[in-house]
Amino acid sequence: MDALRWLCDAILGRTRGLPAGLTADQALDLATVHGVDALLADAALRWSDDATMTSPAAIAPEAFRQTLRQAVAVEALRTAALKELTDAFSRRRVPSLLIKGAALAFTHYARPFLRPRSDTDLVIARERRDEAEGVLAEIGYVRDAEPDADVASAQRHFTRTRAGLVDAVDLHWRIVNPQAFAGPLDDFGALVSRSVAVPSLGAARTVAPMDALLIACVHRVAHHQDRVHLLWLWDIHLLASAATRQDLEAFAARAADCAMGAVSARSLALARECFDTPVHDDVLSELQGRAAGESSARFIGGGMRLVDIASADLRAAATWSRRLQLAREHLLPGPAYMRSIYPRCPGSMLPLAYVHRIVRGAPKWFRRPAS
Repeated sequence: MDALRWLCDAILGRTRGLPAGLTADQALDLATVHGVDALLADAALRWSDDATMTSPAAIAPEAFRQTLRQAVAVEALRTAALKELTDAFSRRRVPSLLIKGAALAFTHYARPFLRPRSDTDLVIARERRDEAEGVLAEIGYVRDAEPDADVASAQRHFTRTRAGLVDAVDLHWRIVNPQAFAGPLDDFGALVSRSVAVPSLGAARTVAPMDALLIACVHRVAHHQDRVHLLWLWDIHLLASAATRQDLEAFAARAADCAMGAVSARSLALARECFDTPVHDDVLSELQGRAAGESSARFIGGGMRLVDIASADLRAAATWSRRLQLAREHLLPGPAYMRSIYPRCPGSMLPLAYVHRIVRGAPKWFRRPAS
């Protein structure tokens, strides 16, 4: 039996027990690669409660229990940090929305610890960015060393370590980086107007379910080379499964209007292939039928080098001034960033540091991503 197919079926509860030739440790290793180790462990413990199983102890060994214990412990720390984060933004009256895993863990997963995450994605209005960074600094987050960019990047990154847990926050003013995906999805005011509360997180709010579905469909293609990663597809599965037929038809129309029809069709089709997500053929046909000429479709299939992404960004940028800014942000980041990565370089030699950075970094721009 194909191990990935078995893993999907196990998460869905359609199979019980390990297939021949696959040990519990190997199954957990595979699940960990795809971010679904907690989901698999949770399913395995249900197998052990099944009186019809002949040897439940062999099927749900201690490794599965330990996986869940660790997931619960880590989630307790992450939830506390998340509440502190969203409460701080609320107190300072800086509107923000949780997106992706940090939100879905509390809105669509049966229990938050089943949705692992390495960071918290928070979206704000671009004009409130300085205030948002001030809120993060107040509660102990420090910005990572990175260039200041408005076009080349849609986010800034912050970290804090407490109780041995590294807590990372990605502060977005656009949803994803590539210019081919810029557009209506980045209208923060519209996202707020449709947003919903996350009661278990106090003052937190998140995007509406169909906005969350569009973000989930786009993110895995725009930022992760269309990689088949089961956790992201399970996110899509849960969101689509909770939607009505009318919701999905409205979603298809909006995705097409945002010029992200092909990308959305691709993500939904993969979720359906892996998890039998209830998406009707006519919804996929609607998305694909209106996808002609979408610049975002170029990202489907992955394999894009950094130079290919930069080239796509330049073509998608709306004005020449934006293209020049994009090129400048890639090639000539601000002096403060350059001094942080070349701390021993005297100011008079900083131009040579720029040359060194460009020459040293050139090979990675032409390297094909790992499949």
